[in-house]
Amino acid sequence: MSELFQQDFINKSALITGGARNIGLAIARNLASRGASVAIVDICHDLETVPYCMSSEEDLNNSVAELAGTGARTLGLNCDVRNENQVQKTIDRVVEEFGGLDILVNNAGIISLFPLKEISEKAWDEVLDVCLKGTFFCCKHVVPLMVEKKYGKVVNISSVAGLRGLGLSIHYAAAKHGVIGLTKALAMEVADHNINVNAICPGTVESPMLDGLASQLSLDKDTYEHFSQGHLIKDRRITPDDIANAVRWLASDESRFLTGAVINVDAGWTAGG
Repeated sequence: MSELFQQDFINKSALITGGARNIGLAIARNLASRGASVAIVDICHDLETVPYCMSSEEDLNNSVAELAGTGARTLGLNCDVRNENQVQKTIDRVVEEFGGLDILVNNAGIISLFPLKEISEKAWDEVLDVCLKGTFFCCKHVVPLMVEKKYGKVVNISSVAGLRGLGLSIHYAAAKHGVIGLTKALAMEVADHNINVNAICPGTVESPMLDGLASQLSLDKDTYEHFSQGHLIKDRRITPDDIANAVRWLASDESRFLTGAVINVDAGWTAGG
């Protein structure tokens, strides 16, 4: 039974955006370890209003090499999900390589912190375009392939900011609320085609981006501790693997009757409403 579980994604293919590092890479590792062919795509250049380094070509290449080293069928592609033409070409390449797509994980996302009066149009657009428009473009070009196949799993990574407001980030909250709305509406549209569409809302996850955000606030304390004050579980930290485990379940047939759902992996942050 254990061996069967470890191969529950054999003959399945997955596309993970923002897959070169952190949560995206953890998701790719998890699915690949269970037999999936995985395509990881990432932007591989910095953005003007984002206060931390984005993934690099080196990150992407190293992650592909790591996954391929485990024997997994792996593909790494540079793609800016804000650009529909790039998204279309990327998906075409993945389908050409893998013969189809069974699993789409919309993980690409960015955040910056500004009070309302200081949010520039550029900062607004970068966050909304990566987090929400990018999710839309990927769904637009992958889901029709799933409809033809009469099978598919779409997992969108939202945030606790998609369920409640967070200070200094109305653009991020707007984007992540939008991801949840998109998830529910798309789930209704494609349910008759045996396609499940769900969302995950992480709380604060250990990540390199936390230090970049801390620089915007001039923090002199533990960064994770500052950004996780709403967590009820405080004796351990949420890691990328915790999110990957939830994605793995939503991408599996164990969750076949779950669609349009939002799962919170937030250490209880949203328990109070």
